[in-house]
Amino acid sequence: MEKTSKVTRATANGTWNSNYGMLYRFEVEFENGDVGEYLSKKAEQTMFKIGESMMYTLDGKEYNGKMFYKIKPIVQQPPTAFPAKVKDPETDKRITRMSVLKVAGDLAINGNIKLQEVLSYAQIFEQYVITGTDTLSNFRPLNSNDLPF
Repeated sequence: MEKTSKVTRATANGTWNSNYGMLYRFEVEFENGDVGEYLSKKAEQTMFKIGESMMYTLDGKEYNGKMFYKIKPIVQQPPTAFPAKVKDPETDKRITRMSVLKVAGDLAINGNIKLQEVLSYAQIFEQYVITGTDTLSNFRPLNSNDLPF
């Protein structure tokens, strides 16, 4: 359960050698009467400062008929210095256009289409990628009498 209270005491209470290395035990007491154990990776814990109000969770477990409480701080994420970038809606379209133009260019290099048809094929591929519409069936390839401009 999440709680908020002012820290009245934070006392070192030994160490514990865990699977994750040495942990330092602290008994922490709050103004509202909550008392529990906090484990820190540092010998000088800085999370619970006496006199400061703190958000925390208090979880209790019974062992041999006695209740033991673990305290975990709730750390607020500070605002980032770099806000999330807003993506330009045209970015995906530009990336798609670059990609399909490359494919159409490769077809021309390999001799599968004429150089004059590169943009037409690129537009057909772009239309298919963006909308899923197959417009290739309406395409009329250039014949030898057509001018490239």
